[in-house]
Amino acid sequence: MKKSAYMLLTIVSAFAALFFLGYWMGWGFSLNRADVVRRVHEAWCRTDDRRVQDPSCCLDSVFRAELREAKFRRLRFRLDTVALTDSSVVRRATLRYYDDYADRLGEGDTFVIPLDGERGVRAYIINLRAESVGRLLYYSIGSVVFICLMLWGVGKQREIIQGQDRLAQMREDFSYAMIHDMKTPLSTIILGLKVLRSGKLDALPEKKQKNFDILEGEANHLLTLTNKVLTLSKLEHEQLLLQPDWISLCPIVDDLVQTFTSKAQKPVTFRTEMKADGVFADGEFLKEALANLLDNALKYSRDSVEIRITSWEEEGYTRIAVRDNGIGIPLAAQATIFDKFERVLPTGKGQGEKIAGFGLGLNYVMNVVREHGGYVTVESVEGKFSEFTLSLPIPEVDEELEL
Repeated sequence: MKKSAYMLLTIVSAFAALFFLGYWMGWGFSLNRADVVRRVHEAWCRTDDRRVQDPSCCLDSVFRAELREAKFRRLRFRLDTVALTDSSVVRRATLRYYDDYADRLGEGDTFVIPLDGERGVRAYIINLRAESVGRLLYYSIGSVVFICLMLWGVGKQREIIQGQDRLAQMREDFSYAMIHDMKTPLSTIILGLKVLRSGKLDALPEKKQKNFDILEGEANHLLTLTNKVLTLSKLEHEQLLLQPDWISLCPIVDDLVQTFTSKAQKPVTFRTEMKADGVFADGEFLKEALANLLDNALKYSRDSVEIRITSWEEEGYTRIAVRDNGIGIPLAAQATIFDKFERVLPTGKGQGEKIAGFGLGLNYVMNVVREHGGYVTVESVEGKFSEFTLSLPIPEVDEELEL
């Protein structure tokens, strides 16, 4: 059976339990009320017996004691003196069956205990429901509460299962994408090695060198991908030790601009405005984080790309912003784009092609910046631009000396 079938079975079972609980409450109420009526009648009968044995006893005290003996704590009553000639007077001898005294107690009255030849006393039960409903009501409320908790637990379980299914699907997509992305460079490396081993390029040193460059590039691509996955794993398990120091941003940005300009397969224009050149960070990881942002800017763009990189200091942070003129990010997706394996697939005319990637880049950026004690923000308008800002804290002098 599928998980959804098990969830459906659980929900149906919960509603069935509610139905039977309601039935049990109704049935239990009837039994409980009958038991209360019987015990109150027996308590009044024992009071009558005590009166026969000791005519001077106080009926109020005796009846109260009998009720306590029957474990009635909430019943309240009053004793009424009536004339024995009253037509409403019912003697004990006439109450032979349960229905007889149940009808009387249903109206609140007991039979009359004679005091002399003219007068008698009967008890009027003010709150008979306090005992017939009270205890059952407590148990019923408790049952309903726990069933509600069960339904709440089922709902949370459903959310967890859906999350697990979603995560499993993302991992499956990630595994497929990674295998597909690794297969191409591996195939290129194998093919290039076969060509080089055959000796066909020994007489063509320029082509031979070009093949070596291609093989090295593909090997570096695989190494970069592997290191990124390992780094993410270390960041999640807090096993990555950064080595932050004051570094210059300009050389890092210039190197990245040169690299992405040379490998871009579409026209790209970089504009830089580095008002803050110094930043306290681990240069290697900061460079990789910026490379991820630039790579996304190229992937999620139109035919012509314009990327602007700026930096400045503000409110104790060094801020580095990367802005592009790409397809933008939908508002609904901006809250989840930093999640692992999360990707925003382009839609619309001319944007239906699949873009390579695993949904790791922005998650890597977020984790690296958080490890530095900073944060990442995004501002985007779908169809116009996206801007990611890295905010890295500027350490105090004593903190810097301590590091």
